[in-house]
Amino acid sequence: MKRNFLYLAVLTLLSVLVLWLYASGKGTADKVTVNAFLMPEITKQINDVDQVEIVSAGNNTVATLVKTGTGWQFEQMGGYRANWSRLQALLAALAQAKVVEPKTDKVEYYALLGVEDIDSDDAGGVLVRISTGDQTTGILIGHRAKGGSGQYVRLQNAAASALVDRKLDVSTVQLDWADAGILDINASEVAQVEIIHPQAERVFVARISADQTDFDLVGLPLGREFRSSWAVNSLASVFSMLNMETVRPADSIDWSDAVKMRLLMFSGVEIMADMVEADDMYLLRLSASHPAANVVDQQARDSRDSAEQQEIEKQAMDDVAKTVEDINQKVSGWAYGISKQKYDAMVVMPEDLLKPEESQ
Repeated sequence: MKRNFLYLAVLTLLSVLVLWLYASGKGTADKVTVNAFLMPEITKQINDVDQVEIVSAGNNTVATLVKTGTGWQFEQMGGYRANWSRLQALLAALAQAKVVEPKTDKVEYYALLGVEDIDSDDAGGVLVRISTGDQTTGILIGHRAKGGSGQYVRLQNAAASALVDRKLDVSTVQLDWADAGILDINASEVAQVEIIHPQAERVFVARISADQTDFDLVGLPLGREFRSSWAVNSLASVFSMLNMETVRPADSIDWSDAVKMRLLMFSGVEIMADMVEADDMYLLRLSASHPAANVVDQQARDSRDSAEQQEIEKQAMDDVAKTVEDINQKVSGWAYGISKQKYDAMVVMPEDLLKPEESQ
């Protein structure tokens, strides 16, 4: 009995050893050079890359990112801006990645490392195709090494896999490859918020200066009280960390029954928004202007000589104009899908801010 058990243990150990030998690439026919760059062509031509494609299991194209004269665009989102910081980090990591150790060239062991072909629905890795002109290189990004800092990879048309010296962040969430941030305006910068519904219901909150802690609810009905200061003040935060969930061309949406919002900043920047619910989504379009920028207070005006004051005012106006230009350049022509929570905060009715009559 003990002899049989010992025999099985030896067989198991031998099986594990054979598996390790294959996975570690001993005797591989397709050589991988230790300490060499994984993708030397990309390392040399990193600035010439003009397309990157991310493909997940089942040959599902997550994102096709294309370089244009104005930056990187996301084809699956109508040419919207790509997430350049994420893309740049990936390209830099691939360009700098070096081989730590050769791994298996046996097809039957690819799945152990997550570097099998991407056709299967249960493939463990992600395929990244990088194009420079008419040349395209595909690389399969597999599992991260256990207990180490590297990751398993395999060039798509090569047999040998390898362990590289860094982790490669390749998300299969489509939105991660888009520039999802729309606006981020701190509530402290907001002077007024006005919401106008198609049926003419109107909400208007305002404060005279940034030193005023609470907003006033303008036009409070006689005998009514607002629900809470928080409910009123929270309207100034609607454009704080505003992110999209999807995006599409604005001209594909019917805006005729949109709820409108006007937000005025102390700098004089004015942001107009239209909000509609359509196709089971909560959609928003934006534009910015500076119709009456008031960027220098009177005390500052009186305390400086004319030439110095004019220079300050010019710089302040230039800053406001640049802010407006940057916002419009980003949002013009786009309809953003936003969360229901953000949408609901933008379309509040007057009654939403008031205490029920019977409780007063």
